[in-house]
Amino acid sequence: MSTYILELAVTHIVLILAYWLFLSKEHQYGKMRFFLIVSTLLSLVIPLFRLPRLFPLEGQPTQELSAGFVIENATVMTAAVESYSFDYNLMIWLSLAVSTFLLIKLIGRITVLFNMSRRSVDASFNGVSIKRLGEIQGSFTFFNWIFLSNNIEESEENYNAIIKHEEAHARLGHSFDLLFFEIYKALFWWLPSSWYVNAEIRKLHEYQADSYALRTTQLEVYSSILINSTLQSHGLSMASSFHDGLIFKRLKAMKQQATKVSNWKVGLLTTLCAFLFVIFACSEEKSEAIAHDNSKSLSNSEEVVEVREIFKVVEEQPSYEGGMDAFYKHVINEIRYPLEARNAGVEGTVDVQFVIERDGSLSNIKAMNSIGAGCDEEAVRVVKAATGFKAGSQRGRTVRVAMVMPISFKLNPDKKNPDNSIQGSVIAGEAAANNGDLDIDIGYKDGSWSGIVRTPEGDELPGVSINVLNSDKGVVSDLDGTFSVEADKSQELEITFVGYNNVVVKN
Repeated sequence: MSTYILELAVTHIVLILAYWLFLSKEHQYGKMRFFLIVSTLLSLVIPLFRLPRLFPLEGQPTQELSAGFVIENATVMTAAVESYSFDYNLMIWLSLAVSTFLLIKLIGRITVLFNMSRRSVDASFNGVSIKRLGEIQGSFTFFNWIFLSNNIEESEENYNAIIKHEEAHARLGHSFDLLFFEIYKALFWWLPSSWYVNAEIRKLHEYQADSYALRTTQLEVYSSILINSTLQSHGLSMASSFHDGLIFKRLKAMKQQATKVSNWKVGLLTTLCAFLFVIFACSEEKSEAIAHDNSKSLSNSEEVVEVREIFKVVEEQPSYEGGMDAFYKHVINEIRYPLEARNAGVEGTVDVQFVIERDGSLSNIKAMNSIGAGCDEEAVRVVKAATGFKAGSQRGRTVRVAMVMPISFKLNPDKKNPDNSIQGSVIAGEAAANNGDLDIDIGYKDGSWSGIVRTPEGDELPGVSINVLNSDKGVVSDLDGTFSVEADKSQELEITFVGYNNVVVKN
């Protein structure tokens, strides 16, 4: 939704700015009105289109899984940029509250006009239906209703000119424009171009109606009538009126000859519309692809995985205060070989995975494989107690980096403690981002690649990125490691997860 709003705003602002630069001083009012309407409609429609990219992004495969699914080694390290999060609830509710207020106000103005219609007296002049009303000043039009003050008599010389002017509003459907732009302004009140276009369309309506009336009235006479009119505002912004405050601009516009809009302006504006369509419509919606999760809700995950950019190499590695050797020393000084494990003769290596966040804190700390007897919990505890990390960076921005560190528990059967328990030693291996190859069970059926991702040790792996190469389609694996992504059978997949070799799958 946020993408739609952003593209709508950019499209409307750009097109209305182009109107202001190239058309606002023209005198082809019909074409100007048409451009304002089309521009506003395009701002609503263009963001809805999701067509394939004209120039697909080139993939950068690092491993291949093909012809029997053979995996080849590739990159060493990946990192994911964390997307910024912000609670938009307050902003959304505020926007809805203002829009609701403006819509209620609009409905109120329309209701007033209907009530006026019921209180008016129907009349006719040269075949034109008129509603006479004593409580208004001047005249105005709402759809096919022409309201006329009782103060304006048929005997007056300006009567016919006023009727022609108001008749133009009705014949040209100006009330449809006003209703459309008022609703648009109410929904997108925060958009400056929505207010500008409302004011501009009303001005064009008066210019068009003046031109229509001048077909049967001489310019000098019509100008005199306009100057001598009461020109009092009736306060009904949903109506079009002869008695309007644009008097000086209207007088000036009537004296200027209408010239044809230059071909280069028409071509430029048409090209601009096409360009915006290509930019916003000819690209598939990434978020729609990410949302697809094999009929399971991603919101059920312990960690919601956002759409993130994946890097093959981090420019600046994460560091530890005093160097990584200081981190390993911390682990060795703090860790204890559990008595339960020593008595049970349990030894082996626990691979502890953790994420160094953008603020240097650690998260998602867990043992990727288990040897039991309290060794897994002890390894996780010691890593969790570490502080003093500095985040890695990519392209000048801090990034989240997943690391894997092996911690080996080894017994010394020949040595025993005073309590007769077997002694043991703990070795902290080098923390690195490469944890081997992913174990992938995958197949193609009914237009989708489906499967499950596991660690080399056989544990289901959630949060793995599965992207369709040369497209913006992609999903992430669920809590149980399963995934499904729609794609053509000929399209290749790239499967990535921080700390593991990337995999490319092709049929």
